[in-house]
Amino acid sequence: MNDQNEKTDRKPKPLFRRWSTWFLLGLLGLIALVGSIPTIMGSKWLYQRLVDQLAIEGFRLKVDSAQFAWFRPLSIHGIELEQVDAPQKARSLLSIDSIASNRSLMGYLLYGRDLGRVTIHNPKLDIELLENSSNLEKLARSIENSSLASKPGSAKSKPKLDVQVVVKDLTVAVRRQETGQDLLVIPPVDLDLRYLALDGNARLEFAPTQLLDRVEVTQELVRLGLGRAVPLLSKSAWFDGRVSLHVDKLEIPLDQPLYAKGRAELALHEVRSGPSEPIVVNIIDMISRLRKTEIPQELVFIDGSIIQVRLADGRVEHQGVQVGFPKVDQRLQLSSAGTVGLVDRELNVGLGIPVPLEMLARRESVQQIGVPQVTLPIRGTIDSPFVDWKALRGDSADLLSLVGAALGDEAPGTAALIDMASGVAGGKADEAIGAAVDLIKELRQRRLDRKSRSSGDAESGVLQPIDESKEETSKPQAPRRPLRDALKNILGGSPSGG
Repeated sequence: MNDQNEKTDRKPKPLFRRWSTWFLLGLLGLIALVGSIPTIMGSKWLYQRLVDQLAIEGFRLKVDSAQFAWFRPLSIHGIELEQVDAPQKARSLLSIDSIASNRSLMGYLLYGRDLGRVTIHNPKLDIELLENSSNLEKLARSIENSSLASKPGSAKSKPKLDVQVVVKDLTVAVRRQETGQDLLVIPPVDLDLRYLALDGNARLEFAPTQLLDRVEVTQELVRLGLGRAVPLLSKSAWFDGRVSLHVDKLEIPLDQPLYAKGRAELALHEVRSGPSEPIVVNIIDMISRLRKTEIPQELVFIDGSIIQVRLADGRVEHQGVQVGFPKVDQRLQLSSAGTVGLVDRELNVGLGIPVPLEMLARRESVQQIGVPQVTLPIRGTIDSPFVDWKALRGDSADLLSLVGAALGDEAPGTAALIDMASGVAGGKADEAIGAAVDLIKELRQRRLDRKSRSSGDAESGVLQPIDESKEETSKPQAPRRPLRDALKNILGGSPSGG
C-alpha cells in the first residue's frame, strides 16, 4: 500500500524546467566561449598563423606575445620585421617594443571604425642604402607584389577608419649596406598623428612636434628634404653643423602626398657648406675680385638663425636664410627666399647678393651706403637653374636710385644720370629716354645761346683786360665736362651764361 502511494507521489518534471536547465547550461557555455575568445586570440598558436598569412617576399614578421581582453586595453609586444634575404645574415628593418590601444575588444565593438588611440613604444627603423635603392623601397615593392596588395583590376582604396597614433621614442638610422657605417641618426623623437578617412578624404594630420633636435647635417638628410627647404645646401660638396626642425602643423593627403600642407621652423646651428653650384661660385669670385682678396669657397650660415618653411600646392616655400663670409667681412651676406617645386622641381628663388659700393665709389656719401643687397632671381629647375636677368631690373633700379639719392647736391649731374639709368633698369625706358631727349634739347639750346652771345661780344669789340686774360691763360685748363656742367647748372638753378 505504501509502495503504491510512493508511486503516485512521484510525478514527472515539467517540460519547462527541463528546457530552462538546458538553456542555462547553453548560456553558460556560450558565455564561457565568448569569454575565452580573447585568450584564444592571444594564444601564439593562433596569432602566429595570422602573422604567417602576412608573409612578404624577402621579409619576416615576428611577434612575441599578444594580450586581448573584453574589458582591458589590447596590446602586442615584441614586433620585429626582418630582411631575411640580406647578403650576410637577417637584418632588422623595424623593431617595436609594444603597440598598445586605449580600448578593449568591447570598446571596438561599441565604437566601430573609430579606433581611438594606439600608442607605439620605442620603434627603431634601420634603413640600409643598397646600390640603387634601399631596404625600405624593397619592402614597398614586396608588399605591392604580395597578397596584401589589391588584386589586378580592383580599385585601391584606403581603409575607412579614424585612429590616433602616438609614437614614443622613435629612432631612425641610415647606413650603407657595404660598410655598415651610420650616415644619418635621428635621436629619439615623439610623434602624434591622426589617420582620418571616415569622411572619404584619407589623410595624415601631424600635431606640432620637435621632429629634429640638433641632428648632424649629412648628404642623406639634405636628400631627404633639407635641400628643398634650404636650396643653398642642395648642391654642396661638403657639410658641417647641426639642424633642428619644429613642425607646427602638417597635413598629408594620402592620394597625393606631394601636395602636403603645413608650416615648420628650421634652426641652423653652426652650419657650413662647400658650394658647388656655378651661380654661387661665380658670386663668390665676383666679391673676391671687388675686394681684391681671396675668399674661401665656404658658406657660413648665421648661427641660430630661424628659417620659416611652408608646404602648399606641391611646393616648399622658405624665407629667412642668411649666409655670409665672416672671415672676410661680417657684412658680406647672401640671403635666400622663394619656392622649390616638389613635383616639377621648379625654382622661383630670390638670391640676395651683397654689392660693396664702398669698393666701387670714391665719394664718401656713396661709401656710407656700405654693402646693400641686390636680389638675383633664380629660375629654371633644381637640375638646371638660371638667372632671370629681366626680372633683375627692379632691384637694380632701386639700387641706382639709392646711389642717386646719396649723391644728392654733392654731384647733381651724376645723380641725374643715375636716376635716368634707374628708370631704364626699372622698366621705364620710355620715360627715361624722353627725359634724356628733353635734356639734350635743353643743352643744345644753351650752347646756341652761348655762341650767339660770344659772337655779339666779338662784333662789338669788347676786349678783356690784359691782366685778367693773363691770369686765365696762366692757370691750367681744367678738363671740360660740358654734360656734367650743364646738368649741374640745370639742377642747381644757376643762370645760363658764359
